[in-house]
Amino acid sequence: MKKKILALLLCLGLLPLGGCAAMLERGHVSSTDHEDYAVESEDESILRAESYAGLVNSMLYVVDGHRGGGTIRLYNYAGDVEADLAAAREAVLQTPVGAYAVGTLELDSTRILTYYEVKLTIRYTRTAREVEDLPEVTGLSGVRQELERLVAEGGRNATFLASYFTGDKALVEQLVNLACYGDPGLYWHHHSIGFGGEREPSGGIAVSLYPETGARRIIEVELDVPYAAKTDEEAYTDRMEAASSALLEEHPPAGEGYTVEELAALVRTAAVTWEEEGSDLALDALSGAGASDFGLLMAMEHLCRQCGIGVEPVDGGQGLWLIVNTPQGSRHLLPQSLRPVPPRSDGEERPEPEFRLYTDRELTELGYEWATSLYPVCLDTGTGG
Repeated sequence: MKKKILALLLCLGLLPLGGCAAMLERGHVSSTDHEDYAVESEDESILRAESYAGLVNSMLYVVDGHRGGGTIRLYNYAGDVEADLAAAREAVLQTPVGAYAVGTLELDSTRILTYYEVKLTIRYTRTAREVEDLPEVTGLSGVRQELERLVAEGGRNATFLASYFTGDKALVEQLVNLACYGDPGLYWHHHSIGFGGEREPSGGIAVSLYPETGARRIIEVELDVPYAAKTDEEAYTDRMEAASSALLEEHPPAGEGYTVEELAALVRTAAVTWEEEGSDLALDALSGAGASDFGLLMAMEHLCRQCGIGVEPVDGGQGLWLIVNTPQGSRHLLPQSLRPVPPRSDGEERPEPEFRLYTDRELTELGYEWATSLYPVCLDTGTGG
């Protein structure tokens, strides 16, 4: 049975010293033992509170039930009611569900003899079912898995609650890019997201965070990809796999399995030519039609996956490259190592350049920058590489 997200928020708020304590901390909150809030009568729309924390949790209780309004009676309240109402309203609107589902939250207070009566009027922009059905993920890895699922299933939007994730919109967009780059067959997706900024995108990625900051937020992602993309990409993948299978059959490995260096040599041989503005399709690189760096990288990634070699794209400050698994550990593979060597003007072949893979330290010394927390560590094991 799915957990109710709003109920979780309420439970966190009920902890007197943890959870939402930082948000609720106020200098004048009473230290007297009492419940933060309580239902005043059989009518669940009337609540009782005696502190700022109780006020906020009462408002969260109303939002939890997706109610259109309610009444909070403040007894023995020592604080500045009007100032606290404004602060409490902002606190509720800065919770994940408050930011995501509440359109307007109006408060009106009246002094009645020994207590203040606060009327709440709420308008929602999402239905209760939309909120209840949100999946929950934890941490950077959970967010990344949810976005990879979105891309792998050919979806166009995803909304989920993420805990222990403090990334911004730019990071979410980068994670979507990496999910797309992680499948060389998604050429429509590559075109839509603009190859990490190297090309003008035809569509794009729209990311919304509710709220914008914090460690617990609802993330909403929309991809602008043509509706025919999934069918087209499936047909494209079939052709790409046929081309790679023929290439591998024609060029068997020297040993029991292919090495990264052997596959890089196959890409250089198959692509024939390299152009900065060449084709971005892996299929073209594998079929002798020439390619750009992006096309070469996608072709190499596809071959690695076909041969069981671990590989993942890196979206860094200098563009795109790959991290590949080797017997010495993970290593960086730059697109320069995949570019076919052009013949000399006299028609003679040029010698192949020395093939290089890089550790983190070596690549950093060359001036490369990337978000190291998103990728495997490439350590110098002292055994070469």
